[in-house]
Amino acid sequence: MKRKKIPARSEISVSDTWDLTQLFTIEDEYRANFNRLANCYAKIAEFKGHLGESAQSVLACLESEKTLDLLTERLGHYASLKNAEDSSNNENLARHAELTNLLTKVRETTSFISPELQQVSDADFERFIEDPLLTEWVVYLKKLRRYKQHTLSQSEERLLALSAPAIRGHSETFAQLTNVDMKFGTLEDEDRQLIELSQSTYSSLLHRPNRDLR
Repeated sequence: MKRKKIPARSEISVSDTWDLTQLFTIEDEYRANFNRLANCYAKIAEFKGHLGESAQSVLACLESEKTLDLLTERLGHYASLKNAEDSSNNENLARHAELTNLLTKVRETTSFISPELQQVSDADFERFIEDPLLTEWVVYLKKLRRYKQHTLSQSEERLLALSAPAIRGHSETFAQLTNVDMKFGTLEDEDRQLIELSQSTYSSLLHRPNRDLR
């Protein structure tokens, strides 16, 4: 009886894999951008305590946060997709964990922005969004203002940012167990071929026309 095994990552055709060169062409480029983020994110704390001063200070802070967001998004997609390629690969696990730790620090550092903007008086806030400097940010700022009554204090938002890894821990542990450690056995299909069960093959088998197989 034939046995259909789940192929290792190295056995999959390149045409059937993600093209991560759209994010970073080589690992060294990812590493350079990781170091760039690690070296620059703390500078945004310079705006703390100054967001209520002027539209210029709000603009400078939001543009700095946007730069960090764009960089963290690229890094996050790369590390996450590499980890999804093979969650048993120690390099992928280490890269993902290292970035998670850095992003926690980034979120902790930027956690003051929303609470501080919410503390701006209504009069000053209206004056800021009417300033031509903030034209491109008006929609964002108005949406942000709607969450004023649901926004915690700066210290509480900081604690919430720091707790993110612990909150997500159960999900990551479950994924690691079911995607790597657990073995689900095999199943014989309609062609008398043994198929090794996994999260993905299980889902595909549920869509087979053979009711007995489903």
